[in-house]
Amino acid sequence: MLATDLAPPGTPILAMPPGPADMAARPPADAIVTLRSMERRWRHLLAPDGPDDQRRHDAAHTITSDGHSPLDHLAAATRTFIFHGRALEQTLIDDEPLLHPGVADPAEREWPPAEGTVAEQLAELAWASDHLATRATHVEADAWRRIGRVAGHPSVTPTALALLWQAVDAGVDHLRAAERGLAEALPPR
Repeated sequence: MLATDLAPPGTPILAMPPGPADMAARPPADAIVTLRSMERRWRHLLAPDGPDDQRRHDAAHTITSDGHSPLDHLAAATRTFIFHGRALEQTLIDDEPLLHPGVADPAEREWPPAEGTVAEQLAELAWASDHLATRATHVEADAWRRIGRVAGHPSVTPTALALLWQAVDAGVDHLRAAERGLAEALPPR
């Protein structure tokens, strides 16, 4: 049974505290493994060793049809890990903290274009994803059910577990968008 099966119609998933089915379907350990693999996955995409290194580097900085470069998506994934990591920390420390509206609505968080090199952005991503994964490894099982409130979204009360998975899902979404952008910016030879 999924959390959506238990929710009244129209209830956002983030408003549901995780039950046994949620913890089994998307356990924190899976999120931690995914976070720990992020740097490797991004490095494989944007900075592989080989003859196409310069082409890939140039393509990583190319704005594609979605209006962003693959490097922008890398920077956005990093910023999202930091952003949700802060929300997770607030939720674990405070009783029902008031969280930034961007927790509930990605349109409420806007990241500037990436600056710097692929290597610099990869280093930042490695730090952010590892920091979030390390924090998550130290969360007690019952603490994943702690909730926060989202400013401007009174019906949305994300759990600590939902915040962790939001960060992971956003990171994977940005990785997929960067893959599409790189394929567009790097035409076959």
